Amino acid sequence: MDIKFVDNKLILPTAKIAFKQNIINVIKIKGGIAILFDTPTSSPLVENIVALDLNGQKLWKVQPLSEFNPNITHFSPYVGMTVLENGNISATNFFGMNYEISYKDGKILSSKMVK
Repeated sequence: MDIKFVDNKLILPTAKIAFKQNIINVIKIKGGIAILFDTPTSSPLVENIVALDLNGQKLWKVQPLSEFNPNITHFSPYVGMTVLENGNISATNFFGMNYEISYKDGKILSSKMVK
C-alpha cells in the first residue's frame, strides 16, 4: 500500500487530501496512518499528530499534554515520531520530551526526557 505526501498534500490509495499545514512525516500504524504536521514552535497548536484510516477518515488527534499532565506549563509541538515494537507511537517534542502515544486512541501513555 503506497502512501505519499508532498508539502500539505497526502496521497492515499483511495483519497487525496490537502491540509492547512505541511506534513513532516507519515507512518503506518495498526488501523491506518499517523500524520505529523509541521508547526512552528511559537504556534498555540501543539497537538500536531492525527491518525486517519486508509480512506482518509479521522480516527483521533493526539491527547493534549495538559490533560496528560496538568502540571506542564510550557508546550511545544512534536518534531518527530516513529512506530514502537508494540505498535504505539514514540513522539518527541521541541523540548526533548518523548511521549508514548496509543495507536488506538491518541492518548499519551508515558513520557521521558531524551535530551
